[in-house]
Amino acid sequence: AYVLLHHVFGEVNGKKGVWGHAIGGMGAITQAMARACAELGVEVRLEAPVAEVLTEKGRAVGAVTEAGDVVRARAVVSNLHPRLLFERLVDDAVVPADFRARIGNYQSGSGTFRMNVALSELPNFTSLPGQGDHLTAGIIIAPSLAYMDRAHASARLDGWSREPIVEMLIPSTLDDSLAPPGQHVASLFCQHVDPTLADEHRDTVADLMIETVDRHAPGFKASVVGRLALGPRDLERRFGLVGGDIFHGRLTLDQLFSARPVLGHADHRMPVPGLYLCGSGAHPGGGVTGAPGHNAARAVLKDLK
Repeated sequence: AYVLLHHVFGEVNGKKGVWGHAIGGMGAITQAMARACAELGVEVRLEAPVAEVLTEKGRAVGAVTEAGDVVRARAVVSNLHPRLLFERLVDDAVVPADFRARIGNYQSGSGTFRMNVALSELPNFTSLPGQGDHLTAGIIIAPSLAYMDRAHASARLDGWSREPIVEMLIPSTLDDSLAPPGQHVASLFCQHVDPTLADEHRDTVADLMIETVDRHAPGFKASVVGRLALGPRDLERRFGLVGGDIFHGRLTLDQLFSARPVLGHADHRMPVPGLYLCGSGAHPGGGVTGAPGHNAARAVLKDLK
């Protein structure tokens, strides 16, 4: 229930309860950040995955890349999922045992299935035929509460919903840079699937999601000219989203506010001096708000004075 409230907290240009679209796609946000950094003389290294947070005398003093390059710094700020940070990059010896145990119990998982599709034409929904502003908004296929309840129960019993809930966005209706003239792209956020959904079932589930939309917008299936399907495991492998959780950890009451990621560290300062957390796993959580990074930056600046 809180996830719904979290979304309602959104605000764009003074309009509460709405979310914005980045012209050029989500990558436009990181590209804008990179340009701002370049103007300040910041060096941005791409294709340089970090293998280890470098520590000396119990303090974070830099990072070591997989290529063996050492980058030293007065502060290390991580946007990584909290569990990946402490399970893979930080030496066990410098992390208090109680903190490591709590991070190990940090809950992260999702019953969602993501799809990106390329379309030869816009969908035509039987509930509201024709093209119009309704196609620029979020579209949710969930006809009733009973339907939603069946979708959840089916996933628990069968591994994925046989009649799934599908949330759909068609960003090309607002941004013509995303697709050739007359064509479109759409993203589908589908529920529910087992977080451990096997790769062998990916295409079966993807077909079902498209057929579900087609029942409400006949011709949709025929309009799909390309697709990318990502189950929870794919999201973890590609983007480090443990359990496919886009928020870097469940937004439950025991993992929010002063308890995000764990009690005592909601101020973005990790138990290793010099190490800070600035991503969705930090307060106040995900949603591309920039708030976790803003708060973490203030903590770093205060500590470096």
